[in-house]
Amino acid sequence: KRKKEKGKRIYMSRQAGSSFKIAYCGITTALSVIVMLAALIPSFTYLLPAVSGIIIWTAAEQLGRKWGFLAYGASALLCFMLIPEIEADLYYLFFFGWYPIIKELIEKVKPKILAFAVKLAVFNAAVVAAFQISCQIMNLEEILEGLEGFGDMAVYVLWGAANAAFIVYDICLNSLFMAFRRWIKPKIFRKLK
Repeated sequence: KRKKEKGKRIYMSRQAGSSFKIAYCGITTALSVIVMLAALIPSFTYLLPAVSGIIIWTAAEQLGRKWGFLAYGASALLCFMLIPEIEADLYYLFFFGWYPIIKELIEKVKPKILAFAVKLAVFNAAVVAAFQISCQIMNLEEILEGLEGFGDMAVYVLWGAANAAFIVYDICLNSLFMAFRRWIKPKIFRKLK
């Protein structure tokens, strides 16, 4: 009888663990989509996909990368269905949604300069893919509107600015990850165990 009760408790704790994981992924997915809804404000088109990716990263941090990617996939799908701002959706889909989840894997590459080169390559490949799809969906003139003052150098200026912004974003992620692990995670998740 004791073995049967013990087995039942283990099964129930596993079930509760799965329920928690599913609920947590659902919450992070919902928060991510809510944040992306504010991307309808033009100046938030670039910022909010990055914030949404950080929210999704918390699922990967707390539950594992598999659950993080599950939350990312669900939120990306919902963003495309609910949010009419295609440009923000593409940034989220092609880079900001999944990059925080794999960032620390890339940083394990040695030497550090090689890890940095891999990060830049991943970012630039994502930018090229998002740009190509943007050109198919939207008019190319709309995308480059406002850059006429740079003339033929407009694409290079935009590319350089994007890479500089990525480097700043990558550095900020380190600080945000540390803050989450040091202050937020112990206070919130200790109460849930």
